[in-house]
Parts: sequence; C-alpha cells; structure tokens
Amino acid sequence: MMRSVHSYLFLAVGFSPLLLMGPVLASTQAPAPTAAALASTPAKSAASARPSGNRNAKSQQPAPAQVSATPTAAQFAEWYRQFVEQKGLAAKGELCIRSRTCISDESDYFRHIEAAFNIQKGIEAYAAQGNHDASYYAGLIAFEEAKRFERHFQIYGNFKDDEYRRVGAQLLELSDRETRRAKSLLYPAAYASHPESCMLMGEVIEFERLGPPDVPALVFFYCAAREYYIRGNRNEAFRAYAGMLRNGHPQDPMIVEMHMRLYNKQPPNLWRPITKPQPPAQVSESPVTRPSASVRPTAAVTADGRARP
Repeated sequence: MMRSVHSYLFLAVGFSPLLLMGPVLASTQAPAPTAAALASTPAKSAASARPSGNRNAKSQQPAPAQVSATPTAAQFAEWYRQFVEQKGLAAKGELCIRSRTCISDESDYFRHIEAAFNIQKGIEAYAAQGNHDASYYAGLIAFEEAKRFERHFQIYGNFKDDEYRRVGAQLLELSDRETRRAKSLLYPAAYASHPESCMLMGEVIEFERLGPPDVPALVFFYCAAREYYIRGNRNEAFRAYAGMLRNGHPQDPMIVEMHMRLYNKQPPNLWRPITKPQPPAQVSESPVTRPSASVRPTAAVTADGRARP
C-alpha cells in the first residue's frame, strides 16, 4: 500500500528519483569536461542530438564551434540558456518514459541530462580558474537546484505520515547542500565586488534555512548597490537597495550612504530652471517726520465716558 501511495505522489508532484540521480548517473557515463573542452558549444537542441533509427546508437555530439580562449559574459549566458533547455528536455523525456502511450526509452532522458551535466561541470571548471562570470552562473545553477528541492520539501513536509516526513527531511538536507555549494562558488566573485555575484549571494543568504549566515546579507546587497551605482545602472542599484532595507536597520551606515547616493542626485533635465536668488532691493532712508504742535493726541476715555488724566 505504501509503495502505491509513493508512486501516485511521484506522478502527482512531478518528483522523480531520476531527477535526483540524473547528475550522478550522468557522471558515471561521461567524465566532466575540462575548461578547454567547454570552449566549444556544449549542446544543441534535442532534434540535432536525437539518434535516427537505432535506439542503441550513441548520442551525437554537436560540432565544436571556435570561440575565444577566455569566454565572455555573453557566451556564459548562452551556455546557461542551453543548460536550462537541456534540463527541460530531460524532464519532458522523463514524462514520456512514464506514459504508456509514448514510445520511448531511458535514452530520451539520459541524453539530455548528460548534456546539462557537462555544461554545468564545464562552467564550474572556468569558475575554478577564477572567472567571475563563470562563478556567477555556476552559483545560479546551484541556487536554482536548492530552490527546487525546497519546493518539494514544502509538499512532503506538510504530511503527518512518518515516511513522507523522512523524505521531506532528506529534501531539506539536499536543499541546504546545494545552498552551501552555491555560496562556495559565489564567494570569490562576490569578494571581488562582482555586482551580479554580490546580488545573488545576498539572495542565497536570504534563502538559507539552516544555521546563521557567516556574513549578513546586508553586506552583499550593499556591495551590489554600490557597484551598480558606480557603473551607472540605477535600476539594479535600487533593487539591491531594496534588499538592504529588508535585511538591515534604516539607520545603518551602509543604508544611509546608499540612500544619499541614490536620492540626493540632481536629475540631468530639470522641469524648471534653478535661478540664482537676487539680493533684496535697497530702500532709501527718508527723514523721520514729527507731528506738528497743532495736532494733539486724543485723550483716552474710560468706560463711564470721563477722560483719563
């Protein structure tokens, strides 16, 4: 009975051991690429990688593309987009494996999860060499994985059954492990004042569930707001400033400094010109006139009509 309940719950929430064990199983099939190997385009769409005719045929790797020795931020962004695409195709292949009407096998899942795993390990290899853009995207991948485990924990942790709570505790532990891994990947770039990494580090510390943070999230949001302001990106600076307000007292010196920088700046185009104040007009002094002797002051009158002495 318990096995049938678990099987139904897996189908209901879309949670599968394949998604948890995918990176581990993919690592046993193919070694992690080096930084030089990732210099070629890591993956393409599923149509170009799908074997034709033979199910047992090996997955076709896309032709390598020539790029520079040091990838740019745009290239890392493209690899991250391909990673997300491959993870989506892997989830789609998993659903096809479960369906009775979809003719497929495990290769529809493992082919894409292996491609996503290779992209992730390649980005982490560049991060280990000190590339700050690679550190940001590697930390972003780990942080998204931590949030996915957290969502599943919210589902399993609300049940009163001991088996469900045990699974929820395991999911919470996996989420904490991915959170700590994201922090370790982001630390070098964040301490080098990389604004995107500082911003993401603050969000990771806000998300952290187990244990107090080593460094408050306010510090990293301040780093992001300051660097964005220096680079002229005021919109992102305001977003980081909002994170500072969530994690610090309004009278904190860092919050006061960023408030002064963001709000006490004269706009370039004023709706009304500011004119220099004019000095007050000089008034010519006139001689004091005294009343003539013929004019006598009126005596004060009391309430009964008699004049006061």
